[in-house]
Parts: sequence; C-alpha cells; structure tokens
Amino acid sequence: MSRIVKVRNVKIGNGIPKICIPITDTDFDGVKKSVRLIENSPHDMVEWRADFYKDLADPEVRIKPMMYLRNSLPDDPILFTIRTSVEMGVLEIDTADYVTLNLAVIDSGLIDLVDVELSRGDKAVRTVVEAAHKAGVKVIVSRHNNINTPDRDVIVGNLCQMQDLGADIVKFAVTPRSERDVLRLLDATLAMKEDHNTTPVITMSMGKLGVISRICGEVFGSAVTFGTAGKASAPGQLPANQLSIYLKSLN
Repeated sequence: MSRIVKVRNVKIGNGIPKICIPITDTDFDGVKKSVRLIENSPHDMVEWRADFYKDLADPEVRIKPMMYLRNSLPDDPILFTIRTSVEMGVLEIDTADYVTLNLAVIDSGLIDLVDVELSRGDKAVRTVVEAAHKAGVKVIVSRHNNINTPDRDVIVGNLCQMQDLGADIVKFAVTPRSERDVLRLLDATLAMKEDHNTTPVITMSMGKLGVISRICGEVFGSAVTFGTAGKASAPGQLPANQLSIYLKSLN
C-alpha cells in the first residue's frame, strides 16, 4: 500500500483532491452523451456507475460501453463501480454474483480501478483485491451510510479495516443530520491523515449539509471528490466546473 497511488498519469493522494465524474446512464446512447459532456468538463478520472446500466450481467451488453469509455477517454483513469442497494446503489445482487461480476470486469483489461463494498464481507473483498492486483488494477474499498454519520472511531476503524484488507484507496461516505455530523466526518478524515496515512482516503458527507466536505479535502485529507457533468450519482455533488474553481481557490 502507498500513500500516493498513481493510476495512468494521475497521482491520487498528492496535491489538491482529484475530480472524479460519475456516469449513471442506463443505456449506451446515454453513455455516449455523458462522455461528450465529460470531455468538456474539468476532471481527473471517471467512474462508471454500472449498477444503473440495463442488463449489466450480460457480458456482450457491458463490454460495449466499457470499450467505448476506454477508447474515448484513453488517458483517464476509469473506475468501475457496482453500487448495490445495500449501500445507496440501485442493483440487487447477491455476494457471489457481485464478486463474479467484478472479477470478469477486472479480467477485461478495460478498467483501471474497481470499487468493492466493505459490507460484502472480508472474504469477498480479499478475493477481488487479489484478482485486481494480479491484473494491475487498483482497488477502492468503500462504505456508504445513507442513514446517519457513525461515531468518529467507527469511521476510522472501518477505514483502517479496509487498509488491512489490502485496499489501495479507502472510502467512507456518510449522511449528516446536523452540522456536527459534518465536523465528525472531517475529524475522522483528519485522524486518518495524521495517524493512518498509509493509503489515500476518500470521504464525503452527503447532501446539501455536507457540501463543504467535497471542497475542503486538501485540508483534512480526502484525496478525491466527485463532481457532475450531467446527472449526479449521490446527493450533494457539485458540477465539475464549479467544483474545480472552489478547489483551486483553496489551494
């Protein structure tokens, strides 16, 4: 594990937070439209939120957008994410199929990073991490809480668990119910920066209340922030153009 993770020419964990734009379209025509918007927006990497895509389990269906993304954005790190309904996504899938699908995508050679949910269990995470690393693919292990903001020690403990499981990058997203919830998330992020700085960390407090957490990552230690070029994949995401201005003004 490394405090700075290089994916193509992007150094995650170094300098201002990197802007990642999610693609949440349900079909190939939508993906093509999103790519055109992304090409004209400031960004460092792209996330394909494949859980939105229709008939994703069919290899012939999913290979088409994957090849298009790779060919259209040859220099951009591409993150593949299946966000399940358990963690604020839209796909209903059991753990065995979840692992199988991620392994197939890793084997395609068309992605640079894969997101794996911590809630799928240590065994599933380790299986995906091992396969990804053999293929030269980086792994983000993530946790998403759409109900509240856990205690600081719970957030830190989960992020450290992700590191222990071999994640290259660790991520925790929470839902704030008050201003102090946002402060708790930022405090946990800073604790990772100060005491567990072995991998890049991504954190955000979602919704309007937590927007500040998407901007101040360089101060507290969050390495990536998600901005939009069209539809958002989570509440509180700012347009990438606007986000870029804020990040540069704080640098």
